Amino acid sequence: MRFRTRVAVMATSVLTVVGVVAAGALASAQAAETTIPAVDAVVTEQATAAPFALEQFAMEQFAIVEATLDPMALAAPVDVTAKAALLLATTERTARQQAIAARIAKERERQQRIAKLRVKIVTLAKKQLGDRYSAGMSGPNAFDCSGFTRYVYKQVTGRDLPHSSRVQYTVVKKIKLRHAKPGDLIFFLNNGAHHVGIYLGKGRMVDAAGYGKGVKISPISGDWWSRSYTGVGRLLPA
Repeated sequence: MRFRTRVAVMATSVLTVVGVVAAGALASAQAAETTIPAVDAVVTEQATAAPFALEQFAMEQFAIVEATLDPMALAAPVDVTAKAALLLATTERTARQQAIAARIAKERERQQRIAKLRVKIVTLAKKQLGDRYSAGMSGPNAFDCSGFTRYVYKQVTGRDLPHSSRVQYTVVKKIKLRHAKPGDLIFFLNNGAHHVGIYLGKGRMVDAAGYGKGVKISPISGDWWSRSYTGVGRLLPA
C-alpha cells in the first residue's frame, strides 16, 4: 500500500512539472509578444542615438535575464515546484533573447537599406557635376537649385519634392548641422536667399550653384553662406 501511495505521489509530481512547463511555454510566448513593443521602442531609440549602441544594448539585455538565473540551479537537489519554476524561467529567458535578437537584426537591416539610399543620392548628385544652371529646370541635364534636389530625390526614392527651396524646407525634418548625414538637404534662406543643396559631409555640398557655375561642389561656410544659412533638412529616416 505504501508503495502504491509513493508511486501515486511521484506521478502527481511529474504531472505537476509537465503542467507548469506547458503553461510556462504559453506564458513565455505571451511574454515575448508583450516584450516586443518595448524592445522595438528601445532598439529604435538606441539606433537613432547611435547605431553602434545596438550591440551594447543587446548585451545589457542578455545580462539582465541571465542574472536572474543560477546556471547550476537546474542540477541542484531542489523540490519539484522550484525546478519547474527554473525551467519556466529558462524558457522565458530564451524567448526574450530571441525577441531582442530579432528586433536588432530588423533594425540593422533597416539601417543598411537607408545607408544604401544615401549612397545612391550622393552618387547621382555627383554624376550631374558640370551640368548647366537654368532657372525653372529640373533635369535631366539642366537645373536650378531646387530642381536639382527634386530630380535626384525623384530618381532615387521616387518622391516628388516641390520645385521651390522654401517649400522644400517646409516638408523636411529639421535637424542640427552636427547631425547631418550625406544625402540630407541643406538650406540657405536667410537675408533674402533661396538656395538648397545636397549635403556631402565634411563641410561640403553639391548644388546647382547659379549661372556660369552649373552643378558643382560648394562649401557650406564663408561670408555669404554663413549669413544665409538656415538649416539642414532630412527626408530619409535616421
